[in-house]
Amino acid sequence: MRLNSILPLWRRFLGLPRGRRRLLLEAMFWLAAARLAILLVPFPRIARYLGKMYPPAQETGSSQTEPATAGGVSWAVERAARLLPFKVVCLPRALAAWQMLHRRRIAGRLHFGGSRDAASAALRMHAWLDACGVEVTGYPEARNCVEIGFFAR
Repeated sequence: MRLNSILPLWRRFLGLPRGRRRLLLEAMFWLAAARLAILLVPFPRIARYLGKMYPPAQETGSSQTEPATAGGVSWAVERAARLLPFKVVCLPRALAAWQMLHRRRIAGRLHFGGSRDAASAALRMHAWLDACGVEVTGYPEARNCVEIGFFAR
């Protein structure tokens, strides 16, 4: 990345309110941590950290009144994923947002599902997260997926 392409990003970053800047930096940290964990840690060990997996139809009964915070986390994770120098796919995005919501004591659902690619008929797996009625990460692709199950704390 050249200096003339970094300066406009830096100015835009500095133009954000302080709370948004902190949220964006936190999202970048958790996205990098999630990507690293996915590369180095077997998924069953990550799954133990996520909690219990429920079948798709089962409700957990948790309700939160923090949609603005969940929306802010969604904004930060999506923006940070575009700014990082490596590709961040659905699972690290969902894990990073999951951790950020957990730190704010907001319950969410980390969904896993799949869909068929129309061109090749290959199965494509997808992860998405929602919390308190907010589509945090993985949307709109999640609407085309069949849910296998979800994790909830």
